[in-house]
Amino acid sequence: MAYIGKTPTQGFRQRFIFTASGSETSLSGADDNSQTLSFTDGEYVDVKLNGVQLIAGTDYNTTTANTIGGLAALTASDVVEITVYDVFSVANLSSYFTSARVPFTRFDATTKNIPLNSDQQVPFTKSDGTASNFGLTN
Repeated sequence: MAYIGKTPTQGFRQRFIFTASGSETSLSGADDNSQTLSFTDGEYVDVKLNGVQLIAGTDYNTTTANTIGGLAALTASDVVEITVYDVFSVANLSSYFTSARVPFTRFDATTKNIPLNSDQQVPFTKSDGTASNFGLTN
């Protein structure tokens, strides 16, 4: 089955969901899940309005940092899904040690930051309920 959309070769994606209150023409800041919209390159952003893919440069723009602008005025309850693609580098893990949080993409494509435990390990629980932590080395 063919993939529709931008496909990063080695990267990850973050998905942001905004529900309009009405008349917005740009979106930025925290989404419905309290995740702050952030992207480094507007070329690697996909935007859907109520499930319909919008066209970059025609239906929206990314000329303002971390903002989806140029939208036709949204109607209350419109749902905008923004997918941001970025490159992942193992070297970037060192910055996560200082914040003691590691981003993981969940099965539903949302990204959650998981806090490390006191031993700088990522906490996981097996299906049988026992702990299965693993450490990250720098």
